[in-house]
Amino acid sequence: MLRHAGSSSSSGVSMGDITDQNSQHINENEAALSTSLLSMNTNTTTRNKKQRCKILRWSFYLVLGGTLLGLTLPKNPNIPSQTWQLSSNIIGYTYFLAWSLSFYPQIYLNYQRKTTQGLSVDFCCLNVLGYVCYTIYTTNFYFNKNVIDAYKDKMSSLSDNDNTTTQRKGEITVTGNDVAFAIHAIIMATFTLSQVGFYDTFTARPPSKRVFIIFFCAAAFCLLYILGTWIYQGQVNILGFLYVLGSIKICVTIGKYVPQALMNRSRKSTVGWNVWNVILDLTGGILSLIQHVGDCASMNDWSGLVGNPAKLLLSFITITFDCIFLVQHYILYPENKENESYSPLPAN
Repeated sequence: MLRHAGSSSSSGVSMGDITDQNSQHINENEAALSTSLLSMNTNTTTRNKKQRCKILRWSFYLVLGGTLLGLTLPKNPNIPSQTWQLSSNIIGYTYFLAWSLSFYPQIYLNYQRKTTQGLSVDFCCLNVLGYVCYTIYTTNFYFNKNVIDAYKDKMSSLSDNDNTTTQRKGEITVTGNDVAFAIHAIIMATFTLSQVGFYDTFTARPPSKRVFIIFFCAAAFCLLYILGTWIYQGQVNILGFLYVLGSIKICVTIGKYVPQALMNRSRKSTVGWNVWNVILDLTGGILSLIQHVGDCASMNDWSGLVGNPAKLLLSFITITFDCIFLVQHYILYPENKENESYSPLPAN
């Protein structure tokens, strides 16, 4: 009996010890979980702070570079206001830097990952076609005197002012920074496309059939326009041909963004599509629109909006699709960031 009682007492103490140990383990786990959550929150806060600092730093560099270029490079002599001449130049070269720099994050990301998985091959191919058209369009409007005279004859209008003086309108709104961006863009777009062949090969990642259809239609449209104007007018209408190239650039821009947006949607991820490319592209689109509208307002000549439709519509299209990409990256698929990676494809 005594032995049994002693045994019961000993068993009771053991159960209490076990309960205390379990409580201690629970408390330790809760403490560890709290510490882990606190650490995660701290890391997230630190990462967000670094991200904000990075954005502010690069924004400062962008504005500083645009200001220096705007102050030193030639201004648009057609703008009557000296103040807006300078402002337009600064805005224009800031957008030039933003749009030009937007190519490099994607190029570096491809180099870093040693693959272009996540980047639409159709996007790259159509990018080259679009910038070939845009480069021909801007360089002719800026350098070709025959095109400039033809544009003025087409867009100019005489308006009486107090029945004594006339005001000539129809100045070209293509600027030096438009030309600089177009030339730089075609080089970078071609280099990005070459990365697809270098890292993944076009055998593994060929462009879709619709890309070849678009290339064929663009070439056929240009050829038919040249032949048509030659037959009916006896000469090629260069100004009209440039508007054809501008229209192709606008259509291609829409066509190149759609495959990338659909790819992000089907993969439920934006990995491989660098968000800095989108941010810089959006910045350039907004500044380009501001410069274009401001130049027309300063010259009191709104025909420049119609006379340079490529620049106007490209700004609107760029802003629209970049907003879609930002929504995909930060709202729809926020759990899939650039810290995820694809394993490089085996080399052939």
